[in-house]
Amino acid sequence: MEYELKDNKLRFNRESSDLDELVISFVALLDKTGIKYVIISGYVAILFGRSRTTEDVDIFIEKTDFGTFGRFFDEFERNGYWLLNGNGKEDAFDTLNELLSIRVAKKNDAIPNFEIKFPKKDTDFVSLNQSLEVVINDKHIRISPFEVQIPFKVWLGSDKDIEDAAHIYELFNEKLNKDLMHNIAKELGVDEKMIEYGFE
Repeated sequence: MEYELKDNKLRFNRESSDLDELVISFVALLDKTGIKYVIISGYVAILFGRSRTTEDVDIFIEKTDFGTFGRFFDEFERNGYWLLNGNGKEDAFDTLNELLSIRVAKKNDAIPNFEIKFPKKDTDFVSLNQSLEVVINDKHIRISPFEVQIPFKVWLGSDKDIEDAAHIYELFNEKLNKDLMHNIAKELGVDEKMIEYGFE
């Protein structure tokens, strides 16, 4: 895969999938309402060519006030999305403040959906505050830094997650900040597993 990585911005071009278009259109609503976000987990590997399906796209959003969240809620409803697990914006906001996730999908659909939550752990805040801007076919999205993504996937631990981590590591090995990656691994308690899987 050919890409350009400069000044914390990664640019590349490829044919967009239906999932790519859905993600791009959805995060544009977060940008429109001024809510900082970062995409984490499985979609990050899919974005860079990993051939697998996913039922959800995981997103951290910054903790915000009810008014700002309410504008985002109204915006996604106007654009044809619905809340799967709750009854209205107040219920959704309360769920987020309990550090649980809400799920949003296109109306009449449940899969794929966007699993949205506030950050909780220190590593979650690293993902949000040090996110990588990706420009795919001139469309902008923000993803978790690879140095967080790889150890996070090792921490999750399923075969699928390890394969996601290996895919990203193989693609971007020479660009990784290895000190940051291993510090994150230590925070997550997976530094030995990282070595075991060859993510050194």
